[in-house]
Formats: sequence, C-alpha cells, structure tokens
Amino acid sequence: MLLVHRVISQEYHSQFVLDLLRNIPGLTWTPEIPSRFQGYSKEQIQMHLMPALRKSTLPKTILTGDAHAQFSWLDERPECLQVRDQGNCGSCWAFSAVGQFADNRCLRGLDKVRAQHSEQYMVSCDTNSEGCNGAYNMIAPQNFLKKTGVPKNKCVPYKSGQKGVTGKCPTQCTDGAPLLLLKSTNFEDVCSNEESIKMAITQGAVQTAFTVYSDFAYYKKGIYQYEYGNNEGDHAVVFNGYGIENGVKYWLVRNSWGESWGEKGYFRIIRGKNECGIEDSCFLTYV
Repeated sequence: MLLVHRVISQEYHSQFVLDLLRNIPGLTWTPEIPSRFQGYSKEQIQMHLMPALRKSTLPKTILTGDAHAQFSWLDERPECLQVRDQGNCGSCWAFSAVGQFADNRCLRGLDKVRAQHSEQYMVSCDTNSEGCNGAYNMIAPQNFLKKTGVPKNKCVPYKSGQKGVTGKCPTQCTDGAPLLLLKSTNFEDVCSNEESIKMAITQGAVQTAFTVYSDFAYYKKGIYQYEYGNNEGDHAVVFNGYGIENGVKYWLVRNSWGESWGEKGYFRIIRGKNECGIEDSCFLTYV
C-alpha cells in the first residue's frame, strides 16, 4: 500500500506572539491576527513581500520649504487615492509605483476622475524586475513608468494575484484594442531627510519601501514600531501623509493588502527614526 505524506505548513501567527506583543509596555500600536492572513503559513506571508532591495544609487534630491506640521492626502483629496490588493503575488513594487502614478495624475488634474492604471502590465512587462518574485530596487519600476508607461487597468486587468503567476507581456488590451501607454515625466529620490520627505508628500504621493519584521504581520492599528521577530522580506508602499498623535510623529502609509487590513488599508509608522529603513530611499514621480 502506497502511503502519501502531506507536508502541512504551520500557521504563521500564534497566540504566544500575540500575547507577547500585547504585554509590551508603552506599545504605540494594537496587535491582532489579521483576518486578511488568517491561517496563512510563513511561506504564504512571504509571497506578499520581496527579497532584500538593493540600495538606490540615484543622487538624493533635497526639497526645502515650510511644510505643514501635519498633512494627509486622505483629508485633502481622498477621491484621488485608492487602496488595492496585490493578492498572492510579490508585486508590491508595481502596486506602489503604479498606485503613486495614478494618485499624482489625479492630484495634478490629468485625470478628472482617478483612473486606475495597470499594475498587471508592469508586473508582466518590466524585464528589469521579477514579476511576482519582486524587484531588485525601486528605480526599475520608476524607469519603466518614465520610459515605457502603463495602460489603464480596464485595458490589462490585474490577474497575477489569483495564482501568483507573473504572466506574459501583452501586446494589446484584453478586448483586442490597442495599448495606450501613459508615462511619467521624471522621478527623484527625495529621501534625503525628514523635512525633504514631508515637502515631497505635500506635492504628491511618494513611493517607498521598508523591511518587514515578524511583528508587522500582527498590525491592526496605531503607530507601528518594530518590537519583535525576524526579517521576513522587503515591502514597497506609498507615503500619503504625515502627522503626530499623543506626541508621537508618524508617516501615513498606504499598503496594497486590501481595505480589510490595518487602518482601512493604511498603516502609520513612527517618523524621523528611519524605522525599518522606510526613510532610506523614496521616490516622487512627476506626471
């Protein structure tokens, strides 16, 4: 008789870690086991992340001026922002780049109503990145937006999140119509200091990335600070604002794990301390 052995991956989340986090004195964020990743294994969690990013070699741009003490595009122009879900694919690099591009086109009035542009086209067509296996750096998707561009989502809808398959680069829209590619005009690495990042955010959405540690997968709400766990991978996201709460400065950041995760798809992370490397390199896309 043939015996079939099934390897069952252990669930990533544990009550032990949850209790440990809940009992840390002065914790500025609320931990939980998110429904978005309920029952997921470590391998499934890591599918949403990328390997360690290479450091940006782009010269830093220092933006100066009198930035507001607090600022949020969620308050100023909420109609220009949209939370998306990358699904089971390490495509955060494309979601953050294309999402930022769509935000800034709307903020600049190029799209009267925010138009969703195609993450799928970038995932399948950017040969300088690795599709569902992530990207080597954030310069690659920024260059892709500038040199190649992306069509709208209705032309090439997102499908890679279903099975984690990168897919072939299309030569036409799914309905047979010709591709109309929209490009950015330029981009700059504005992560020279805290004030420069603040000034950049007041001009538009800003793509950034950070290192995800084990405890981030327990985030529910509040101002995240790393407290516990190992390096699980890197993750690309979007700065949409900044502020201060109970004396703690924070960045307002949009994730790409759907609206059911975190603070309706967003999270806040402590500002001015380069927490988890989130202030290392960040890019303002000009449209």
